[in-house]
Amino acid sequence: MNIMNSLEAMEIVIPEYKIERRVRAMAHRISEEHKASGNSLPPVMICVLNGAFMFFTDLVKDMGIDVQIDFIRAKSYEGQDNSGGVKILKDIELDLKGKRVYIVEDIIDTGATMLEILQSVNDKMPEEVTIVTLVQRKECFMPIEHYCFEIGDEWIVGYGLDDYSLKRNYRNVYKIN
Repeated sequence: MNIMNSLEAMEIVIPEYKIERRVRAMAHRISEEHKASGNSLPPVMICVLNGAFMFFTDLVKDMGIDVQIDFIRAKSYEGQDNSGGVKILKDIELDLKGKRVYIVEDIIDTGATMLEILQSVNDKMPEEVTIVTLVQRKECFMPIEHYCFEIGDEWIVGYGLDDYSLKRNYRNVYKIN
């Protein structure tokens, strides 16, 4: 199946233009929030690999302040199965002590992956940790202050979100029918 046939079998739930607008607004909001914090250290933006890479890249490009960048990789899914627990495959390398940290994720489902990441980050004694996500599920019980979109329980792909390591490169976010 080629990419055009694959796209035709899916429904766009978040079009590219809305993603661009929301990400730009989120970058501005975070930049202003950091300036108002009084912390003179640059914030640390942490990308949760692999899914958040597109969102993260667009977000930090639109920030109007200096930031430090690092990456963490946590794995909780095998395809669409998340019953195997959470593993940290790549940890943060920057010193976070006394810094404001933003963990940038593609989607918050149950919150289990984020809880593991938060524990790893908090062990490094940052001043404050804030979660930023492109998408959160409506039934997510973790309080997320910074999110761009909210969805139900549909399986989505595109803009970094995958289906068995495929479809991350799509510009829109699609629901798999």
